[in-house]
Amino acid sequence: MIERRSVVIPDFVGKPVHVARDIAVNAGIDLASGDPDGPGLGSLTWPGLFWVTSQDPAAGTAVEPRTQVRITFLKDGQARSDVPAQTGGPLPSLKSHAEPEVQEEA
Repeated sequence: MIERRSVVIPDFVGKPVHVARDIAVNAGIDLASGDPDGPGLGSLTWPGLFWVTSQDPAAGTAVEPRTQVRITFLKDGQARSDVPAQTGGPLPSLKSHAEPEVQEEA
């Protein structure tokens, strides 16, 4: 009897596409763009820095080796359309990210 081994799909979301591809190769699975009939993942993400925003099947799913995981991604600096824009209210303060001011004693 032949025993089939399975692999567990890693979490690619939030990683750069080129890093996700390396992780996928090491895990024994394939990454593909969301459109199976469209251009390949390499041609869609070169040149530039692209970030994985979703994947199917989900991370943690056990699958057969060489299974394709479809990812969606966006170019670095590109706005996501599913994140609501902030309207109204105060603008963020840069002081919250700055080094604390040192008070000199007189």
